Amino acid sequence: MIEQRKGEQNKGEQKDWSQSEKFFSRSWTHIFYFWKLRQIMLGKTVHDILAKSNQNQVKRVVDLGCGPGTNLFDVYDASEHFTNVQWFGLDLNQREAAEGASRSAYRTKERGKQAVHFMSGDIFKLPFADNSIDILISSEVVEHLPDPVPALAEMQRVLKPSGYAMVTTPNPRNLPEMVGYALDKITFGGFKKLYWKGQDEVSAPPLTAQVGFGHVSVHPFPVWRDWFEQVGLPVVKHVRGPMLFGSPFFDRHRFLSGMIIMLDPIMDRLPFRFATTTNLGMLCQKKER
Repeated sequence: MIEQRKGEQNKGEQKDWSQSEKFFSRSWTHIFYFWKLRQIMLGKTVHDILAKSNQNQVKRVVDLGCGPGTNLFDVYDASEHFTNVQWFGLDLNQREAAEGASRSAYRTKERGKQAVHFMSGDIFKLPFADNSIDILISSEVVEHLPDPVPALAEMQRVLKPSGYAMVTTPNPRNLPEMVGYALDKITFGGFKKLYWKGQDEVSAPPLTAQVGFGHVSVHPFPVWRDWFEQVGLPVVKHVRGPMLFGSPFFDRHRFLSGMIIMLDPIMDRLPFRFATTTNLGMLCQKKER
């Protein structure tokens, strides 16, 4: 009887935890963040590049640090009507690259999609020939590299002249986040506790990589701009991301988060718009010879 009660209690605790703690799957701000990252920052950018290119020439698009292909599949779907495009995903984690290949096989068999080719490889030693890639994507990857410059130089090496690299990375000069830091300092840590109350190691694990480092290279835009210029990949367009990444604070204040999401298209047009984005979107183009 006692054991039965313990079992019932454990079940109840697990149910309560799933309702109050596991918020990622139903978070408005996280859904909006990933929608804007994949559909607008990455998908629309690649779509616009392909639309302006010669449709008779074969184009190669590669996602560096692709994981299981989540971003890459969304980018592909946004541009699948373009012919003569070959899609590749590369990740150091062999298990995730294999998962991406499995997902591609399912999409090809069940949905009639074009195959997306996955491989394991090192961003510092890309398995591609010089001047062989038309478009590179690298989303939320470079901040995990202790010294990103050699990886940026590798991007430049494999890109064709006038080829593009679309890179996204966290924005440390995000105005809302800086205001939050100031409030946290004034309240002696109280604001941070309120903002993240309800988040735990299971529903939101630490920002670490299975095959590398955590966020060790978070830099403001001028630093990245100079590095890209240094390797011969000048930034030709600055793409704004979403204002919010999300936390239990915004999940508990749905009206507030809904208003911010609704105002986001207006923020895209403001002069100070890049101060209100959680991540930097940098479209770089390789210089002509």
